[in-house]
Amino acid sequence: MEKLTVLLALMALDAGGAETHVISLAKQLKKRGVEVIVASHGGKLTEFLESNDIKHYTLPLDKKSPMALASSIKGLTAIVKKHKVDIIHAHARIPAWVSQWVSVLTGCPYITTSHGIYSTGWGMGLISAWGQKVIAVSEDVKKHLIAGFKVNPDKIFVIPNGIDLEQFDPSIDSSPVEKQLGLKHEDLKIVYISRLMGARGEIALRLIKALPQIKDSFPNVKLIVVGEGDKYESIAKMANQYNEKAPENSVIVTGARLDTPQIMNMADVAVGVGRVALEAMAMEKPVIIAGEAGFMGILKPENFELAKKHNFSGRGSSMTTDSENIASAIKTLLSDEQLRKRLGSFGREEVAKYFSIESMTNQVLKIYYQLIEEEKNAHNR
Repeated sequence: MEKLTVLLALMALDAGGAETHVISLAKQLKKRGVEVIVASHGGKLTEFLESNDIKHYTLPLDKKSPMALASSIKGLTAIVKKHKVDIIHAHARIPAWVSQWVSVLTGCPYITTSHGIYSTGWGMGLISAWGQKVIAVSEDVKKHLIAGFKVNPDKIFVIPNGIDLEQFDPSIDSSPVEKQLGLKHEDLKIVYISRLMGARGEIALRLIKALPQIKDSFPNVKLIVVGEGDKYESIAKMANQYNEKAPENSVIVTGARLDTPQIMNMADVAVGVGRVALEAMAMEKPVIIAGEAGFMGILKPENFELAKKHNFSGRGSSMTTDSENIASAIKTLLSDEQLRKRLGSFGREEVAKYFSIESMTNQVLKIYYQLIEEEKNAHNR
């Protein structure tokens, strides 16, 4: 077969789970000889594409005004024609909707990846586009697509997020980042990495609210919040208010960073959901699953299968993510270093077993080739 050309379309390339997923997939596809092109509104992570010599086009794929949609359709159509793209792979609903029209205009097949649970209100189920094949990152996302959007189960494939174990390597040196952020090696560090929007931003606020309860038992604890979004200002303001009353800064809000493996490697405890939880596990860190959908608490062998089924989102738990639950789980982990080590080792083993980037890429490539073959056969009939 001739060299495969794939266009990955997503909303933007700021720090976030879907964005990191696309960067990792792009790098792996390129390693295997695939011609990879990425289109998005841009953002900090475009640096990773540039350093890997992957072409990026800037389009307003994060906006749904009629003018922006028309511009995106025109832009993607031009890219498909210029580069003779074999398949479009869309991530998120606006890029998927745009890709649908580009597919109609050019005949280029497209697939989508559903990274989470989407709203079905206000007719969204009717206008959402999914492509000839759909990748769901977990079993509960697949069920949601079937129940909420009436997607044909036969065209849905469950492929979990893939983590690059070379990038997320526990042996990397975090001391330069530690020093830069004004932290001491002996500080107990809680790390929360997320897009700071909506409910995920609220969880950062609850973490700050939980800090006094934790500091009563562990005075040298520090909270590091990494990310950007519409809640950033209120999180930074609450952090400043807390720090003004404390003898030294206990909450550090960094904004978006590209060195998340180094930051994660500083953690004594990681708090997060989805892909961030997997990245923390890869770094041998104990993880607390604290999501807007529910609070699963400390991730351990007993609840791992349930967490995995729900993409480490907190779904499937009857508990809510409040500051009391967060504080209790963090104190349990901080009080037991051996438990932290055991859970860290368990986490990396599970990521290596079920969530390697190589396995994910193999499965995605299989779908690409399968769809291209089906399209070819359909045209020959």
